[in-house]
Amino acid sequence: MPAVPIEVLPYIRGIQLVLSSYEGYTKGKRREADKLIRDEIKRAGTRARNHISNIQDIAFKTDKLTVAKIAKLATTEIDSLIEDVDKSVTGMNHAFFAGSRSAKVSDLKSLIKHDHDVIEMVTKAINIANSAEHAFSSNKEDEEVTNLIQQCQQMITSCQGFFNSRNKILGGLRQKTK
Repeated sequence: MPAVPIEVLPYIRGIQLVLSSYEGYTKGKRREADKLIRDEIKRAGTRARNHISNIQDIAFKTDKLTVAKIAKLATTEIDSLIEDVDKSVTGMNHAFFAGSRSAKVSDLKSLIKHDHDVIEMVTKAINIANSAEHAFSSNKEDEEVTNLIQQCQQMITSCQGFFNSRNKILGGLRQKTK
């Protein structure tokens, strides 16, 4: 297997800003790289969930039920993302992700870019959730807080769909070439 392609180095560097031990899907480190990416997505999802959960708890205690209900929907969506990541395809008993063919350089490029984009999306969700919590604690209008919570939920939903499309990349590795 050749070294990591130059075209994906910016994506690897971007991921390394968050995960210093990430080296891409280099030979002998693929299982570790996959676990690092999945753990980071779950950790980031949990951080976003904590921000929204704080809003939900306080909103419920202060009888702001509309905000509490919207926050509950967002935490449910975040829980769904975390569960999808936790139960997603992994492996590598064969050459790569238990596939019946070895990974090509183009497969690695797609996977690295995809992982970078998912981490970027979930990081944006954390920032939005943090802004929502700050707005709520600063006694901003309920509408502004609910808009931020819904933006976070939308980002998590997009992230979940994008992460699940990773299975298509990995699924291509399982198809036998003819």
